[in-house]
Formats: sequence, structure tokens, C-alpha cells
Amino acid sequence: MATAKLPVMVRLLGVAALATGLTCVSNPARAVDWPVFGFDPARTSFNSSETVLTTGNVHGLRAQWQTSLGSTADSAPIYLQNVRVKRTNMPMLFITTGSGVTLGIEAATGKILWKHATHGPNYTHSMPAADPSGTAIYVPGLDGEVHKLHAATGKEMSAPGFPARITRIPNTEANESSLNVANGYLYATISGYNGDGTPYDGHVVAVNLSSGKETVFNSLCSNKSGLLSGGGCSQQRSGIWARGGAVIDPSSSMNGRVYAATGNGQFDANKGGGVNYGDSVLSLSADLSQLNGSYTPADYQQLQNGDVDLGSTSPAMLPEQPTSQTPWMLVQGGKDAVLKLVNRAALPGVGNELYTLQITAGLFSNPAVWSEGSNAPWVFLGFSSEVDAFRVQTNKAGSSMLVQIWRATSGSTHGEGTSPVVANGIVFVAFDGSLVALNATNGHLLWNSANYGSSKSIGSIHWESPIVVNGWVYCSDENGNLTAFAIPKQRAFRFRR
Repeated sequence: MATAKLPVMVRLLGVAALATGLTCVSNPARAVDWPVFGFDPARTSFNSSETVLTTGNVHGLRAQWQTSLGSTADSAPIYLQNVRVKRTNMPMLFITTGSGVTLGIEAATGKILWKHATHGPNYTHSMPAADPSGTAIYVPGLDGEVHKLHAATGKEMSAPGFPARITRIPNTEANESSLNVANGYLYATISGYNGDGTPYDGHVVAVNLSSGKETVFNSLCSNKSGLLSGGGCSQQRSGIWARGGAVIDPSSSMNGRVYAATGNGQFDANKGGGVNYGDSVLSLSADLSQLNGSYTPADYQQLQNGDVDLGSTSPAMLPEQPTSQTPWMLVQGGKDAVLKLVNRAALPGVGNELYTLQITAGLFSNPAVWSEGSNAPWVFLGFSSEVDAFRVQTNKAGSSMLVQIWRATSGSTHGEGTSPVVANGIVFVAFDGSLVALNATNGHLLWNSANYGSSKSIGSIHWESPIVVNGWVYCSDENGNLTAFAIPKQRAFRFRR
């Protein structure tokens, strides 16, 4: 289980927006949404549609507004470009605080339009996901449920299966990972809270968005379906708590497979009759009814004994590598500071990795995968004081490996490191007091928000991470603020008296 921070209540500071009468911000030619953590259901954290921000102009980013959320949102927002609010279509942000409050925010100004509160015994580090219709969002609750809200008003919506219960024991089972929507399902994952207080059983929940039918896969006692209540399984833990939670295979050939990485718990699936998958990567069918395969490091017992969770990070899906003997691969990190390249078309069971590589430290952030049109995709990892970039390379014999290309030390954070995102050849990552932009091909620093006044930058960072969409960059922080950056386009206005 992660060394997670409890959310900190902060004083309501109000909105600190830049004056809009003297500047305006350039608009993108084609606007897109950022509907889930990591931009897409595969959690690539790569916005392939960004065209406004470039390596040549990103240095012009400036803070546009900063809004107090009322308490810390140790996560990231999602973004919908066209939300119908009364008679106006507007871009909106949605973010959930650790205290279980989801806010709907006008993206251009930072104005809070609505709040939806849930109540329960603990906290959440999860974040919303948008319904494919663009008119509704799904939000985590402290009550052990996922709620469906109207995007424009924040009002609870009546829909089959919602609110959807994802745990029966919210006092010890936590929704730490971000929600996901794909394949016609809402996906949620469950772990324990900071301190590993039992009972809890890591599990994935799928809710059919049409019928409301719920399916559960339990990583321990996997032969039992449905939500367990603490006494339903002789084993405990094996939480699914990484930032990405449930990750969806982006290849149509994989039929919507769902992947999840588990934390410490018993592993005996390699023995006859074994049903427990601690410290493993699971491959599940879209409706979670079938386990397609699993991967577990050969030193799983050492991982279990030392609290060295494999599932401190989520599996990262790589684009097809046509010259490789294993064209469909994933990258998996962990607290053990070993990066593993694995064949995801047929997960190899115990060991049998394609390639392993020692990395700087245990990985707690979500990897970003940048496929820039070549057959050698990039993988970016965020640590507490650096960002590391790797490329996938395949030799003439068809064997694939990971090769480190650069390392950038452009900031630091008291946390374990946050998740980088990529847009138009730029890597964005948050550190304590600064949001930075790096050239994706060489790691050179292109912009640092701290260079333009501390009051217009961000506070300290734990698991908060930015999103980059339509020329804007948004990031929350440990001070309980959400800050927006864009490139101001100076323009003269005439004001009528």
C-alpha cells in the first residue's frame, strides 16, 4: 500500500484571476476533451490532438487564474469542451477533493459553478470520468459508491445501477485510483487506506452503463464473485491503488481487455487450485467475467514480505511493434525499482519478462507513452526529483528492449513523484512550487512556471498531475488550489463608458 497523505483542509481563498479586459487567450483550431485520467482509457497521458502549444511557444505560458477548491484534490481534473449550461456551451473542469466533494468549474475563468458532496468515514484520491455522451460525469464518493451527475448542474442523475456500490466496507476499503469509462462500462478499483488497515480485498468493478449490471473480479479469492465484506475471503490486501487503476487495451484486436496491477497479498495462482493474485498484473475481459492471464515477478514472496508492491504503478500499454516477435507489449514498474517489458498478448505467468531494467527508484506515478509516428515509442517516468525518458527498441532478431535516452532534474517534490503528460512533443510534469515543460526528445527545459512569480505558480505536490488540453494547462496542488495556464495574446480593446 502507498504512503499516501490524508487530505488537508485549507482556508477558502477565493478566485485569483487575471484581468480579462486587457488580454485574451488564443483558441485552438480543433477543441478536444480530456475525459479520464491519462487522457484516454489506456492511460497513455498523451494528448495526440494538441496543436496550440508547441516547443517554440510554450515558454509564453502564464497563469490565467487560480481557484481554491476548499480542500486538497490529490489527483487531477477532467475537462469537457462543450457543456450546455443554461443557454451557453462552455468548457468545464471537474475535480474531486479528498473530502469527497466534486466541483464543476468554468474552465475559462476558474469560477465554481456547482459542488456535490458525499459523506463517509475516510478520504479518496480518485477522480471523475466523463460519460461518452458528454452530458454526465461519474464521480467517486466517500460512501463507497460512484455517483452519476449532470455535468452542467452537478445534480444526481437517475440511471440503471447508479449510484453504483463498489465496496461494502468504505471504512477500510478505499477508492484510491481514478475511475475509467470504456467498452460501455464504468470501471473502478479498490484498495486499502494508508496504513494497510484490514479488512480489504483488492478488486475491480465494472458497471454496464446501459443495464446497470455490476461485475466484480476479486484479486484474492478470485473464485468468488461479488463484493466481499471482509469475512468473505481468508486472505487480505492485494489492493489496486495505482493512479491508473483499470487500464484498457487500446488495440481493437484485444477486444477491450482490462488490465490492473495489484499490491501485496498472497500469490498462489501458480499452484493447483490457487486463486490469489497478490503482486500481479491481471488481464481481464471487458466485462470482467474472464481472467485472460496474469504476470507475477519471480521474487513475489520477497515483494510480499517487504511491502514492495508491484501495483504501485499501472501497466503502460505500448503501440504495436510490427518488427518485434512480441508486437503487443506493456511496461510495468513497481516499488522494487525494476522496469519490466512484458508480452501482453499472452501474459507470461511467473517471471518470463521480455526485458528488465533497473530504474532510479520505486515507481509511484503513471507512465506516459508517446507514440510520435515512429515505430519506437517513448515512455516517460516521473520520480520525486527527476523525469526519465526511455525508448522501445527492437533488434534485427525481433527482440525488444527498453533503452534510457535522457534524464531531467528540473524540480523536486516531497512526494514519491507525479505523473507526466505529453502533448505535441512537450512533457509536462509538476514539482513542488513549479510546473515545468520539457522537450520530449532531449529533456531540455522549455518553461518553468516558478520563473513568473510564486503567487502565480502552484504549491507543493503529492500525487497531483497536470492536464494539457486546447492550449491550456491545469494542475491542482497540496494547498487546495487549481491553477490554469495559457499563452496570453495581447490585443487592444476599446471600452465604452
